[in-house]
Amino acid sequence: MKTRYRLIRRGVRGGAFYCVDNNTGKRTSLRTGSEDEARQIVEAKNQVERQPVLNLQIAKAYLAGIDNGIATRAWQHAIEALTGTKPGANRERWLRVVRDRALAPLQPRVIIETRPKCCCACCKPGPFPPTSICGGCTIFAWT
Repeated sequence: MKTRYRLIRRGVRGGAFYCVDNNTGKRTSLRTGSEDEARQIVEAKNQVERQPVLNLQIAKAYLAGIDNGIATRAWQHAIEALTGTKPGANRERWLRVVRDRALAPLQPRVIIETRPKCCCACCKPGPFPPTSICGGCTIFAWT
């Protein structure tokens, strides 16, 4: 099977390593000067193409090494953390936003298993601006 990404080094730019997409020809910097790190990054990108189903499990394993609760943390936890930081009237406004029916399907979902389609359903036009709901919750989702 032909790999999608390949590694190049540009001597003109201080010897930086780049990843080239063989399908589009687009070149992106790997932001590393280490050849070993660059090879690992390109290999990971190629592995994503070969094993898309396995990637979520691998990502969960890496994240669990950093934070044990990441595999079970629900959006409700992020929302509670967010509203807990707001004082007075601002807190009351955020609590009204949280009680909105649009957020109900999102709250019990595990954060790292949430697909974009589910988040977009919560941000349909309603009484509260989508940026206040999504922007605030996303910041606290990973804390």
